[in-house]
Amino acid sequence: MDAKKIKIGMLFPLRKEHDQLNKLCQDFPIEIVNTPYIETNELRSDRGLNHGVNPGLHAEPEIDDASKVEWQNCDAIVSMDLPSYPQSLFPNLSWFQGVSAGYDHIDSSALAEMGVIQTNARGIASASISEFVFARLLQVLKDLRMIDQQQSEKIWKVKFGSEAYGKTIGIVGLGSIGREVAVRARAFGMTVLAVKKNPSTEGYDEAVDQIFPVSELDLMIGMSDVVVMAAPANQETRDMFNRERFFRMKPGSIFCNIARGMHVVEDDLVQALNEDHLRAAILDVTRSEPLPVDSPMWTAKNMYLSPHCSVSFDSYEENAVTLLVENAQLFIEGKSLRNVVPSY
Repeated sequence: MDAKKIKIGMLFPLRKEHDQLNKLCQDFPIEIVNTPYIETNELRSDRGLNHGVNPGLHAEPEIDDASKVEWQNCDAIVSMDLPSYPQSLFPNLSWFQGVSAGYDHIDSSALAEMGVIQTNARGIASASISEFVFARLLQVLKDLRMIDQQQSEKIWKVKFGSEAYGKTIGIVGLGSIGREVAVRARAFGMTVLAVKKNPSTEGYDEAVDQIFPVSELDLMIGMSDVVVMAAPANQETRDMFNRERFFRMKPGSIFCNIARGMHVVEDDLVQALNEDHLRAAILDVTRSEPLPVDSPMWTAKNMYLSPHCSVSFDSYEENAVTLLVENAQLFIEGKSLRNVVPSY
């Protein structure tokens, strides 16, 4: 192999061949080797609660010898997960391209110690996730669950819903997903508020009607009919939504979390639902995934659960490949990559 070639390990199993990747390898000194590695949801969830480190509750997938040999010479890898002890598995690694926006399940500290550039896939699924938010929100507002139940029971009984128009939505985290939620909220005629970690000094952002600093989160949620959690997972946002915060929300308001389960104290959310303080909760993520069968979340009043599937895969893989191709070219040219994860 040409010594100047860049070797990229494709740990994320692609479902089909992509012309973009073939052209990338033709036009640039790049070799892509397919070495699939996918961890279980349980292990990924545990890593997410432990800064990317495997606490030992779940076994990691076995890695065949052929993959280990290939990894020794990889300059970059594309993956959903990062195996433990990356220093020994990927001694020549310079770049880690994640295929999800979230990276709490990745041992970023280990990558930083290795001098590896870490990039994520922020933005490639923001449209589909925001569509999911409104699919669920309209389901709640229009009482579609009850209407569907009545159909299954052959009951003809009028049930009128309520409007999204004129309501106020508060978005926690105005990143790529938060902005897509804001765009759709405005299309429905909602007032859009948002909490942003680093708002401009003017406190203005064209994506929303009003922006708040994190210190005024409680003020914003108290003004909102719907609260959407779309912030990244870190120590500042761990357990952000607890009993005190849920009961600061408007009576009859709706809580939605499409970020990470670690943001929510789940027993407190269950209490707010069962005591009818909240109208409903929409959760695509939970603290432990899969959700344990004995969790009270399953039977909480007006709980709308989904198994971390707000992403739509009809375009996800294509978007991920497009990002990879762009970043690979930047990497070859020694330029700054897109979606670099800050190291602390």
